[in-house]
Formats: sequence, C-alpha cells, structure tokens
Amino acid sequence: MPRGFDDARLATINLKTVLAGSVALGVLIAAPAMAQDVDPGVSQLDDIVVTSQKGAVGQSLQRVPQAITAIDTQTLERTQATTLVDVGRLAPNVQFQTSAAFPGIANFTIRGLSLNSSLRTLDPTVTIVVDGMPYADPLATVLDTFDTDSMEILRGPQGILIGRNATGGAVVIETSRPPTEFEGQAAVRVGNGGRLDQTFRIGGPLGDSGFRAKLAIAHRESDGLNEDNNGGTFVPAPSNPTGTVPFNATEDQLRENTWIVRPAITYEKGGFDATLIGEYINSETGGNNSRLLFARPILTDQFGYTPPSFGYEVDHNGPDGYELETKRLSLIANWDIGPGVITSATGYREVEVNGSSDNDGTPFNLFHFPDNTNTGDQFSQEIRFASTFSDRFDLLVGAYYSDLHLSSTEYRLINTAISNGAPPYREIYQYGEYVQDSSTAAAFANIDYHVTDRLTVSAGLRYTYEEKDFDIAPIRACAGPGQTNCPTTRAQDNVSFNNTSPRVAVNYRVTPDILAYASYTEGFRSGNYNGRATSLLGATPSEPELATSYEAGLKTTFWDRRGRFNVAAFSTDYENIQKVLTASDGVQRIINAAQASIYGAEFEFSLRPFQGLQLDAIGGWTHAAYDQFNGLDLTGDGVADPDLAKKLKFERVPEFQFTLAGSYGFDIGDLGYVTVRTSYAWVDSMAVEVTNVAALESPAHGIWDAGVTWEPNDKIRVTAYAKNISDEDYWDIGVNYAWGPTVSGGEARTYGIELGYAF
Repeated sequence: MPRGFDDARLATINLKTVLAGSVALGVLIAAPAMAQDVDPGVSQLDDIVVTSQKGAVGQSLQRVPQAITAIDTQTLERTQATTLVDVGRLAPNVQFQTSAAFPGIANFTIRGLSLNSSLRTLDPTVTIVVDGMPYADPLATVLDTFDTDSMEILRGPQGILIGRNATGGAVVIETSRPPTEFEGQAAVRVGNGGRLDQTFRIGGPLGDSGFRAKLAIAHRESDGLNEDNNGGTFVPAPSNPTGTVPFNATEDQLRENTWIVRPAITYEKGGFDATLIGEYINSETGGNNSRLLFARPILTDQFGYTPPSFGYEVDHNGPDGYELETKRLSLIANWDIGPGVITSATGYREVEVNGSSDNDGTPFNLFHFPDNTNTGDQFSQEIRFASTFSDRFDLLVGAYYSDLHLSSTEYRLINTAISNGAPPYREIYQYGEYVQDSSTAAAFANIDYHVTDRLTVSAGLRYTYEEKDFDIAPIRACAGPGQTNCPTTRAQDNVSFNNTSPRVAVNYRVTPDILAYASYTEGFRSGNYNGRATSLLGATPSEPELATSYEAGLKTTFWDRRGRFNVAAFSTDYENIQKVLTASDGVQRIINAAQASIYGAEFEFSLRPFQGLQLDAIGGWTHAAYDQFNGLDLTGDGVADPDLAKKLKFERVPEFQFTLAGSYGFDIGDLGYVTVRTSYAWVDSMAVEVTNVAALESPAHGIWDAGVTWEPNDKIRVTAYAKNISDEDYWDIGVNYAWGPTVSGGEARTYGIELGYAF
C-alpha cells in the first residue's frame, strides 16, 4: 500500500452494553460505525492511543475503563466525514445534529441526554473541547473536520476531566501539530450541488532551532442540496388574491462559501514543548432547509398554498443567509519535571454571526428572523499535573477557569396567522436582546491505585463554581414602522451554582486481551436563563441538571489481535431535566420539572479475517423514560398533564440504531492499490420535539454509503464516493406551527470525487 497515505487507524470499536446485567449482544442492536481501510501487509488491528484522560502519557483505548470512540484523520478522509454531523454516525448511541434556526449550533445527543434548541444561553449537555479549550458558547460549534489529528467521543457524564458541564458526554478534538519532517498534502473535491473544495497543508522543522511550523488552509464551496424552485401549488385565497407565486427568488438553501486558515508553531527541547495554534474561519451560508410536511387549512384556505411533495425541496421567500466569523488562539504547553508532567492549556475564541433566517418553510412572511446579530468571546485556562509516581499510583490534579461573554440581538417578523388569529392577517416585528457573562472555576483530582498487576481502583472528584450575570430586553412587539420603536425595558439578574461531582471505577484485566470494568459517575449542568423570554418572569433561571450514571463493560481483543469486541451497559438517573418547549407561535420557555431513568447497551466490533478485508459493526440501544414530567400542558386547556407527559418519548433519541460496514483493499499490479468501502447505517424512528407531535416523528431509515479509493503510487490518491445512495428522506428537527408541521435537517443524496496529492 502506498506510504503517502497511511492506513486509517481504526475508529474504535468499543462495544459497550448497559445495565440490568443484560449484556444481550448476540443481536446487532444498532448504531453507526464506518469501516477503515486495511494495510495489505498486516492483518492485525492497530492499537489506538487516547489522550482525553489527561494522564502523563497516552493510554491504549483498550485499557481505559470508559466508553470512548476514537477517530483519526484517515478515517475522516476515507468516510468523507466533513463535519461533526457526519462523525455522529461513527459511534453508538450518538446523535449529532444542528439547530434549525441558526447555523452551526450543536444540538448533540449522547445516551439520551441532549440539547434541542438554538438558544445560546443554554449550556450544552455534550461539551466540545478543541485543543484543550472547552467551548462554552454553542454558537459555531458544528465544526469542520479539516486538519483534525484525532477525535474522541466520550459517552456518559464527564464529571472529572472536562472543563465545562458535560452531563451527556464530550467530543475531544486535537488539530494536527507541525510535523517532525517536512511534508505536505493538497486535495480537490468536486461533487453534486456545485460542491468544490480545496484543502492544503504544509509543515516541517525550522532548521535545528527546535521549532516546527505548519499552515493548513481549506476552502469549501457549494450551492447546497436543497433546491428552491418556487414549487408547490398556488390558488387565489384571501391572503393571496392573485394566486401567484409571491416571491420569485430560487435561491438554493444550505449553500456554503467557507474559508479556514490554521497556522501553528511548536517549540520542543528537552522535556518541554509548547504549541501555539491560530485559527480564522469565515463562512457565508444559506439559512436552513426548513420545509413543510403538509399544509393545514389556515395555509391552504387563507393563503391558497400547498407545499411541494419532494422531501428535500424548499420554497422560501427569504432573505435567508448568514455570515459567520470565528477567531481562535490556543497555547498548549507540557513540561516534564521528572516526577510528572505539568500541562497548561490556554484558549481564546471570538465568534460573530450576522444574518437572516426564513423559518416558516413557506413562500410567505409567516415567521422570519431578519437582521439578527450574535457575538461572543471566551477565555479559558487549565493547568494540571499528571504523575505516575510509583508502580502502584497514578495521580492527576488540576484547576480550570473560563470566562464567557455573549450577546444576541433578535428581530422576528411574524404574521398574526402564526397564532391562529382571525383574518385579515398582518405582519408585525418583534425585538429582543440579551447579554450574558458567565464565569466558571473548578478544581479536580483523580487517582488510580493498582491494587495488583490486574486490578485497578480509580477515584476522582471535581468541584465547580459557576456565576452568571444576565441582562435582558424580553422579546416584544415593535410599535413600528417596521423594525423601529421597539420596547427597551430591561432587567438584570445574577445567579450562581456550585457542585461536587465524584467518579469511582474498578477495572480488572481478566487476561492480557480482556478488560472488565464498572464505574459510578455524576455529571452537572448549571441552571440557565431563557434568552428568548417574552416577559421578565419567563427569563428566570432554571435549576441545575444532574445525571448519575452506572456503567459496566468489557473490552476484548481476540484472534491474535485480528478482532476487537467492546461492549458496555449503562444506567442513568436524570434529574431536573431542562427541556425547551416551542409553542406554535414561536414562543419558547424552559421546563425544568422532569426526572427520568435511562438505560441501554452498546457495542463496537471490528474484524480483519485476512489481509485486505475489514468488517465493522456498531450498535446501540437506549431506553429513555420519564419518571415524572410536571408543568407541561398537552391538551391545550391551560392545565398541566403530568400523567400524559410521563408517557412522552425523549426527542432525538432513537431506541435502536446500528451500522454495518466493510472495506476490501487489493493490489492491481503496477497500477497501484484499490480499496472498496461500503456501509449501511440504520436509525429507528424518533420524536424530534418535546411534545411528540405524531406528524413530526422522523421515520426509521437506513443510509447506504459507498466509496472506492485508487492509489496509483505513494503520492496520489483518487476517491469516488456516494452518500445516502437511496436518497432517503429524513429529518432531525421539527416545530408544530399553526400552518403545518415544519422540519429541518437530513441530507439528500451526495456524490463526488476527490483527488489528493502528498509531497
């Protein structure tokens, strides 16, 4: 196999099963994984080293008593995973989606714990950590995978090591460091929807000075896969007397024009190294791909409109588009002082997003977000000491601080039809604004005691203190005309939270190839203000969320390291759950009176039966049920329905999911090496919003992907790929508006070809 493009180092196949002693894994209970390519000269699976545990040295994934999926650069390239949304299919019991209203806000779910909103005042349940910096602002966190060296998806509460709240889990990303030898890569990709991407990376040592440098640049351009052809039918109606198309634009949605520039410099000498990473991202995108599943009478009778039937066709009247700009600096330093390693991780990030969004899924002005502005900046600092100070003890102690400032100015253009008002309808503007300052301070420690060569007991503790200062002008109607004479009544508030989260784990090495483990972990997510409140009372902060998780699992390697099978079982007690309810008129409120029990199982499996062939499977089962759910009116009579609410499904939590994948690589003589890959990822049906409106339920679906890579020599790589080959229609976001159920998300059939060159 050509040396210029190394074999993908297996996205881990941890098989983890959950709870109640039932490790029922003869059946492939579902979740996404992708096949990695196989080195023709080696039939063994590669060992995977993870760093998210923050020890003095990296650890083999198979020796870490925790459910982790690790993914490297080659895996991302071979599977054409370009954003974190794509990566979500590579791990069990994981759903990675974006929000509907604003671009790039991560709505990630792990093991049933999720965030389902574009409201920035909400802390995430799944924390994204990039180069040691936990992102506290969810804006612009559906990250591009370009220039990623490694990625680890940690499932379950992360109460000890992660610097921000992480009741559901964490995604820990390391960007590539300057290489020790001069090297470079360039690639061009073309595909349907006007896709044209170019990436370039070059780096190496700067003489004998101890310095190394790197520059990585990417440009991604696309027209998007959601066409706006002014589809559907129009007939004369009171609010559209002519029965004609009200707006003639045919602008494609989810279009993209993105630049990523990432320089880095490393200094290394003796037992000290430091890396400074800069990042600049500028992205112009289409708003969203919101589309009506069907029209209710208020739309057909009063506006004379019936939407198009094709699943990925939209009909918006805009304006619809955003410009996003982020800047980041990270400084990571390690100093080996003999007894251990001192590590400092410093980060600073600025975010600004300006633009407008057409959310109603129709060619009328029913519910738009015009001229919105969002800004934020965050500073974080972590310092820690890791030591293996004897054969029996490993120690980690550290402290963390973060300061976040975010602001949002939100205009809404709303038609009175949104609330089922009586005709004639009129358009009104609303305005709201908030500013929030959040600071977090934490101290943490973990110790591993190796009782014997086989038995290890771990104990850890994290103390967190958080304070939030909040200033809000609630969303209210403007007197006009248009976006003028808007209310400016403001209120300020301050709140603080503190929490102590423990973790205890025991692992036993049954044989050199089998690790059994069990753990108890607590996670904490602080209370949150409602930045979209329509009254001062509605902005009141919620209570903190608490997650207590029990996990047991096996990590096994077999057949002379040709196979790997990991399984885990988990049970989570989930208290004070924060749910965001969006009414049919777009008003949002935080409900904070639910408790639930979640349990399930997951597995990851890989096998290389002979040279060139690799088979992969991952699967997950999650059972999430409310024990109580107070304060939710489901019948519309103004009275809460706790008995009905208890029966609701969790949104964005499919009960079953799985992926089967395989790749086969073979020589073709003097013509080089060919690898053929295919995968099938199946996801159960799932609710996509809190109240479980039946029409909005995302159907069960399977996504079939395939690709072939030809490497004629050690410098050139050509990959042809296709994703969602059968063009399955699915979605992961939904709102039950008065005029019809509106959904977003999903991706139509995608195909293309990529040419890469290594030098």
